[in-house]
Amino acid sequence: MAGMQPKSNKIIMRITLLRTGGIIPITKKAEKEVNWTSAELKELIQAIESKDDGPGQRRDASDYQLKYNAGTISIDWEKIPASYKKTFEELKDNLTIVKK
Repeated sequence: MAGMQPKSNKIIMRITLLRTGGIIPITKKAEKEVNWTSAELKELIQAIESKDDGPGQRRDASDYQLKYNAGTISIDWEKIPASYKKTFEELKDNLTIVKK
């Protein structure tokens, strides 16, 4: 129909925040369902993806990874846009130790 706005293509997906490393190297994770569009997810990933040389480059540092429907990326916590801070803070507050 002419003149109608397309419906939002938001999809419900589960994201997982993983924290590894630190002074005492343990792995923690938290999961959350989010309702984002593909464009929102793509924009977020481009904003927060870490360009570090990989794990082990910073002694005793914690590394964060985001797992989502299409893969896993290392993230730079400082680059999280304000509109997503609440989601990531909730994930961080709910991190639990992963038992091996």
